[in-house]
Amino acid sequence: MKKNRFMSKYFLLGFLFAILTSTSAFAQQQLVTGKVFLAGTQSPLSGVNVQIKGGSQPTSLTDGNGFFKLEVSLFPVDLVFSKENYTPQTLTVKKASDITINMIAAEATANDYGKDIGIVVSLNPESRDGILMFTSTDKRFKYWFDNRVYFDGAAYFGDNTYQGDENAIGNGVNIRRMRFALKAILWGNWGGEIDFDFGNNEVDIKDAFIRYLGDKWILKAGHFKEPFSMETTTTSRYLTFIERPYAAEQSPSRHLGISYRRYSNHLFFEGGLFSSTIANTLIRDQNKSSGTNAGWSATSRLAWAPIKKEMQTLHFGVAGSYRTPKIPEIGDPVNSFRYGENAETEINRKKYIDTDWIEHAKYETLLGLEAAYAFKNYRISGEYIRTDVTRDANLVPIGEDKYALRGFFVAGSWILNNANYYYNMGEAEFSQIDFKNNKKGAFELAVRYSFMDANTYKDGEVTPFIQGGAAETYTLGLNYYVNYSVRLSLNYAYVNHDRWADGKGKYKTDELIPLPAGTAGIDYSMIQARVEIDF
Repeated sequence: MKKNRFMSKYFLLGFLFAILTSTSAFAQQQLVTGKVFLAGTQSPLSGVNVQIKGGSQPTSLTDGNGFFKLEVSLFPVDLVFSKENYTPQTLTVKKASDITINMIAAEATANDYGKDIGIVVSLNPESRDGILMFTSTDKRFKYWFDNRVYFDGAAYFGDNTYQGDENAIGNGVNIRRMRFALKAILWGNWGGEIDFDFGNNEVDIKDAFIRYLGDKWILKAGHFKEPFSMETTTTSRYLTFIERPYAAEQSPSRHLGISYRRYSNHLFFEGGLFSSTIANTLIRDQNKSSGTNAGWSATSRLAWAPIKKEMQTLHFGVAGSYRTPKIPEIGDPVNSFRYGENAETEINRKKYIDTDWIEHAKYETLLGLEAAYAFKNYRISGEYIRTDVTRDANLVPIGEDKYALRGFFVAGSWILNNANYYYNMGEAEFSQIDFKNNKKGAFELAVRYSFMDANTYKDGEVTPFIQGGAAETYTLGLNYYVNYSVRLSLNYAYVNHDRWADGKGKYKTDELIPLPAGTAGIDYSMIQARVEIDF
C-alpha cells in the first residue's frame, strides 16, 4: 500500500513537471509581429530597435518595410521601440498579436507657428527622364522642377528689303524662354505649381495654381492654360517645331479660372470657367476707376483615342469656347477683341497679321478640331481652328456685325533612329519621346504647312472690311535629341503673306492684287536655330 502511494506521488510529480515543461515550451513559441511607421504618414521606418523592457540587447530590427517579429515567452510584456532622432515608444502587449506603432521624429516638434507636428518626411532624390524629383517613401509627397532655357537665333533672307530700309527684318539672337517652375504633390492628393518666365529680360507669371488629384480626375484652380487645342496645351518642351503655327495662336492662353478634368484609357475631357489674366497695375486701376467687368469664358476640350497601344495611337479631338471681352488695359477700348500674330518667329516680332481692335463686340466663339496618328517613330497631326466674333448690330455698319478668323495646319515627323513617340492620355497629347535603350540620342525630321486668314468680306465684295491679312508658311525642321534634357533644333521656313497682311499699314506694299495668300504681299525666308536645355 505504501509502495502504491509512493508510486502515485512520483506519478503526480512527473505529470505536473510535464505540464509545466510543455507550457513553458509553448510560451517560448509565441510571436509578436507588427510594423513601425512615421507618425502622420504611411512611410515605414527601417532599423528600429524592438526589445523587451529591461533587456540588455535589441531583440529585433525592423526591415525596409518597417516589419518586425519578436518571440515572447510570458505575457503581458512591455516592448520598447527606439531609433536615433525619434522619440522612444513603449507598448504593453498582453497576447500574441500583430501591432502597429507610429513613431514621432524627435527633431521636428513644431512648425513655424509653434504648432506641434512631430512629422518629418524623408525625400529621396531621383532622376526621371531628365527631371529631378524628390519623392517620399510612401509616394505621398513629391517635389520636382520643370526648368527650361531656350537660346534662339534667326536669319531672314530672300525678299527682305520689300519694306524699305527702315522696316527691313533684322537678324538676331534671344533668350526665348527662361522658365523656372516648381511642382508638388502633397498628402497624395493635393498639388500645386508655380511657374515664372524670365525670357526677354522680363518677369512673367505663367502658371500658378492648386489642384486636387482623384482617381483619373483632377480639379484645378488658379492661373493656367484654358483647355483648347492639343498644339497649344502641349508644353513647349515637347513641341516638334521651334514656334507654334499661325492657327494655334487663335487659342486662348492662360487665365484665372477653375477646371475639371477626367480621363480613362481612351477618353479625355476637361472643361472650365475662366476670367481675366493675373491683374497687373493697369488692369486693377481700370477696374477700380471705371468698374469694367473682367470678362469671362467657358472652354472645354474632348479627346478620344480609339487606338492607344504602346507603339500606336490614333487621336481625335474637339474643343469649344464661349468668351466675352476681357478687361482691357488703360487706353484700350472696352468690349473689343484684337488678333495680332508674329510670323511663326520671335526674333522678328513684326505682327503682319493684325485685325486692329474689333470694337462693339458682344462675344466670340471658338471651334477647334484636331487629329493625330502615330506608329512607332512616325507621326502625322493637324488642327483646324475658327473664331467668330459677334458685334452689336446697332453700333456697326450694316453687314459688319459678324467677323470670322480661321486657320489650320498639317504636320508630319519621323524619328530616324531607335526612339518612338509617346502619347499621354492624362493630357491627351504627345509628350517626351521614348528613347528606349538609345544612348546616342535621336534625330527627328519634320515638315509642316500652316495657313491663317484674318480677313472678313461682305457678300459680293473683294475688299475685306476687316483687313487682318492672310498668310501661309512652309516649314522644314530638324531636331537632335542629345538626351532627355538637351535638344538642338534647326528650322527653315518660307512665309507668304497677302497684301492685307501689312501690320495695319505699318509695312505697306505697293501690290494691289487681293489674294488670300500669294505673291501680292510680304514674302521672305528664314532660318531659326535653338539650343534647349530642360532640367
